[in-house]
Amino acid sequence: MGTTTHPRDPPPLGELAAVIQRSLQANFASATASVVECPDLRQPPFHLASPGLSGSPCIADVGGQANLFPLPNLDARFSLRSLARDMQMTEQEGGFLIGAGAAPFHDTGYNAELAVNLYTPPGPHVGAGDQDVDKVRNGTRIIQMNPDGSSCCEPIESLNCGLMVNLYGSTGDSGPVLKITARARTGDQNFTNCIRLGLADHYGDSRPVSLGGAFLLKKGKAKFHIMPDFPKSDQLPFQDREQLEKEWLTYHVFEAPIVCLTVMHSADPEGLGLRMEHTHGFETDGNRKGGHYHYDMPETAAEVEYEAYLNVASTVYRIDRP
Repeated sequence: MGTTTHPRDPPPLGELAAVIQRSLQANFASATASVVECPDLRQPPFHLASPGLSGSPCIADVGGQANLFPLPNLDARFSLRSLARDMQMTEQEGGFLIGAGAAPFHDTGYNAELAVNLYTPPGPHVGAGDQDVDKVRNGTRIIQMNPDGSSCCEPIESLNCGLMVNLYGSTGDSGPVLKITARARTGDQNFTNCIRLGLADHYGDSRPVSLGGAFLLKKGKAKFHIMPDFPKSDQLPFQDREQLEKEWLTYHVFEAPIVCLTVMHSADPEGLGLRMEHTHGFETDGNRKGGHYHYDMPETAAEVEYEAYLNVASTVYRIDRP
């Protein structure tokens, strides 16, 4: 795999909070953004694999949507532990990965969505390399379509993924983060785009900002898509991306609470082909809700509520660009 490294010059968190709050207040009846000490995200309602988002924060964009079109690229197979090393996350420091990607079809035997939530503690590890699961906390979920058309969200033991994944990485330490709240959407933008487009308007291409973390859909309903298994050979190739989105993806409306893991960029001045925003959600009190977040539903706009904890990356890695 080819890996390129792109340092960022992120603004201070306090400055980012002011920009984000202005953008959200133009799109929600009530919104705040501030700098706080990160709460323990291992606890409910987030259930993440590490307490915080601090320590060598970085983001990786791996593979991409082009690995689906016009034919699925079944050679696009990735190890999350190997990707952590590509992101210069060392065994001595340990590492925490969260993000949105495609399931390891080569392990499961089918295609699905993946919400990555994986922590490896610091120190040397002995065992079977990437499959040495004894030393990791793996809260990763797979979100799939069942043969009867129902959806399923459940833990997965594999430390792999396929096709594409967008990852926020850190050592998982506690530290200062952005706390963002928003309630009662009044505008057209979804929660994540409101944040990143506000940053894009303020900083432009001259100072790209890359953020990652988690948010909770606390109230309301939102639309998600779930990739089904790969189409049969007689349904391929996809004629165009519109066909893929309209005829293949499955769409679902799920009610809060849902935990969402997100990576976003305000700009891509180097032309890296970054996916500008990628968010996957999962439920912790059941086994059905989750998938790729689109937006909260108009019928619950007046009651929708979000709470997010995000941090800014100092480095972006582009890995195995199609």
